[in-house]
Amino acid sequence: MAFSFYTFIAILLFLLSIIVRSSEITRATNNDSESLVAEEKALMETGWWSNYSNKGVHHCTWPGVRCSPAGSVIEVDLSGHGLNGSITPQIGALSKLKCLNLSSNTLRGELPSSLGNLTQMAVLDVSYNEILSIPLEIEKMENLVSLNLTRNLIVHMPSTIGLLTNLTHLIMTSNPLQSIIPPHIWNLNKLMTLHLGNCQLYGSIPPNIGKLKSLVNLHLSSNMLVGPIPSSVNNLTNLVSLVLYGNQLNGSIPQEIGRLTNLTTLYLSSNMLLDLSK
Repeated sequence: MAFSFYTFIAILLFLLSIIVRSSEITRATNNDSESLVAEEKALMETGWWSNYSNKGVHHCTWPGVRCSPAGSVIEVDLSGHGLNGSITPQIGALSKLKCLNLSSNTLRGELPSSLGNLTQMAVLDVSYNEILSIPLEIEKMENLVSLNLTRNLIVHMPSTIGLLTNLTHLIMTSNPLQSIIPPHIWNLNKLMTLHLGNCQLYGSIPPNIGKLKSLVNLHLSSNMLVGPIPSSVNNLTNLVSLVLYGNQLNGSIPQEIGRLTNLTTLYLSSNMLLDLSK
C-alpha cells in the first residue's frame, strides 16, 4: 500500500508540474503576442506607414522594417524616404530594435527621450535632418556602437554621451556646437572614429586626446581650434586618418606624428603651423 501511495503522489506531482509549465508557456506566449501587437501599434503611430493601416499586411513586411525569426522588430531603415515632422515617442516601444536609420530626411525637433528604452540598439543614424537636440536618456542605450548625427542643428552634446562606453563611431560633422571639444568624449576608450568637423569648435586640442588609443579616424577640420597639436597624439598608434585642416593651429608639427606607422592620411593645411623646411 505504501508503495502505491507514494507512486500516486509522484504521479500527481508530475502532472501538476506539467500543468504549471503549460501555464507558464501559455503566459509567455501571450506576453510575446502582446509585445508584437504593441510593436505594430508603435510603428503605425509614427505615421511613417499610414498607407498600410487597413491593408492587413504584416508589419514585418512593411518597407524598411526587418524582424527577428520570433517576429520582433530589430531594424528600421527609412533613409531617404521623404519623412518630415518629428520622431514620435512611440519609437521607444520597439524594445528589441538594434538598428534605426532615419538619415537623409527632413525630421525636425528633438530626439525623443523614449530612445532610452532601446537598450539593445547598436546603430543610430539620424544624419542629414534638422534635429535640434539629444536627450539625456541616451545614456541608457548601453549597447550603442555607432552614432551618426551629421549635418543637423544640434548645439549641445550632453555629458551622458560619455557613458556610452561601447561606442566605436561618433560622427557629428556639421552641427553648430559652438563649444570646446566636449570633455566627456575622453571617456569613450573604444572610440575608433571621431568626426567633429565643421562644428564651430574653439579652444585647443587637449592632451586628453591621447586617451583615445583605439582611434583610427580623427577629423576635426574646419573649426576654430587654436594652439599646438598635442604631442600626446603619439599614443594614437592605430591612427590611419588625421584631418585637422582649416583651423588656427600653431607651433610646429609634433615629431610624434612621424611615429604613427599606420597613418596614411594627414591633412594639416590652412592652419598657422611653422614651416620647418625653411
